[in-house]
Amino acid sequence: MKATEQPLLIPDSSAVQWQSVCHLTGAPAGAWQSWLQEPHSLTVRLQAQAQHSFAVRVLNEAVLKPHEHEAEPLDSHVSKAWVREVLLEVDEQPWVFARSVVPLNSSSTWLPKVLNLGTQPLGQLLFSDARVIRGELVFCAPNQLSTPSLWGRASCFSMPELKVLVAEHFLAPMAQRLNLTGL
Repeated sequence: MKATEQPLLIPDSSAVQWQSVCHLTGAPAGAWQSWLQEPHSLTVRLQAQAQHSFAVRVLNEAVLKPHEHEAEPLDSHVSKAWVREVLLEVDEQPWVFARSVVPLNSSSTWLPKVLNLGTQPLGQLLFSDARVIRGELVFCAPNQLSTPSLWGRASCFSMPELKVLVAEHFLAPMAQRLNLTGL
């Protein structure tokens, strides 16, 4: 870390309230809706917006107890999961905070691949195999993290003998650069 950089705080996402699109109050339209409901890789779409660089900044990787709202979509009652929290950065600006949760009660051959991503985007792995099935997207309104955030989305990816929950929260530098309005 450079002497002028501040340490990054990991946003607390334990109180997020996810809703289906039909129950989301004040759901955005236009460009926001396009980003929230992107059916393909968010990583690829972010990379296309980069003028100079795209990077995954790993904030935390640890075995933790999943939040209550994370256990249900994973169909899991395990007390421990691998949790990865990252910032997806475009041109050195944080555009997305992402939290991935993987139950550790699996013998899937996918598990080592997911656990050893390092600074590689998880989306690159998930969207590279046709056997991976994405579940329904759910959404959250702005400012449900412990730090300022915009709209968020989450979905569960199923692959042979393994499920991965991915939550993505869009951040202000993205909205500013893309002139996204309508919060």
